[in-house]
Amino acid sequence: MDFYLKEEIDSVISAMQALSKLVPEGGLKNLDRVKEEMDEMISPEFEPYFSANAALHLLAVCERCGRCCLEEKGIAVSIDDCRRIARHLGLSLKIFMKDYTRPHELKSDLVGSARMLGKKEGEPCPFFDSSLPGCRIYSVKPQVCTAALYLSKMNLLTCEEQQKIGTFPICSADGKLRARISDFALRLDEDAEVKSELERLFASTRAEVELFRLLLRLKGMEIYFGPERAALLARRLGLARMPEDEELNEAGFLYAVSLLGEREKLREISRELKRKCDSIPPQPKS
Repeated sequence: MDFYLKEEIDSVISAMQALSKLVPEGGLKNLDRVKEEMDEMISPEFEPYFSANAALHLLAVCERCGRCCLEEKGIAVSIDDCRRIARHLGLSLKIFMKDYTRPHELKSDLVGSARMLGKKEGEPCPFFDSSLPGCRIYSVKPQVCTAALYLSKMNLLTCEEQQKIGTFPICSADGKLRARISDFALRLDEDAEVKSELERLFASTRAEVELFRLLLRLKGMEIYFGPERAALLARRLGLARMPEDEELNEAGFLYAVSLLGEREKLREISRELKRKCDSIPPQPKS
């Protein structure tokens, strides 16, 4: 047995057990009701794709290369996004919407009050600044940008349709994360005992695993819908607070390994991801 691998799994179990400090005395409240509400927000047919992409989102370190800002055809903004960004820029909501947004491409009965940032095809987002690098409103960026790429609606639909968790070849952060996952899975392949233990862990109904899955899904809701919706669910559960990203990352990594490791041709994927990552040219300065 590889004792270093075994220690990593034991460390993850300890990290999941530590999440119990968020649970109120006497256990979670309104659990069935909250699960039903979560199912209405994101249909269960998107599991495990939703939670897996939530884990990947937490683990990937955005390099602010600006490719999303340059290559996305349109960037939708809610009225809450507009208020937040306008306040950050010191503008009135009316002036911000007039100068920086345009009507949404879809009918209002589908998108409500949402609008689009004034981004023309072939041009970057108006808030992209290559000298920073990247976004100059990064701390208050639109929710759709916060959710990208993993928890975008398009990616979730693609995952469910293709029944696999997709990759993002243009994203160097995703390439590095997938290579890291593949490298760890290769180590697991060399120790059948530890690999089997990991598989049993995330397939189990152990209390700490069930709590981790619930909180990871809740964190995904926070990323996808925004902090207000997730905070409401957390209050209904009686949680002391929302979990921090760092409290989920360690278990999230092994959860991603358990979902992705068996599905990839590991050595080839790892090598190819690293090659693609190295071959991506730097963003030219304007």
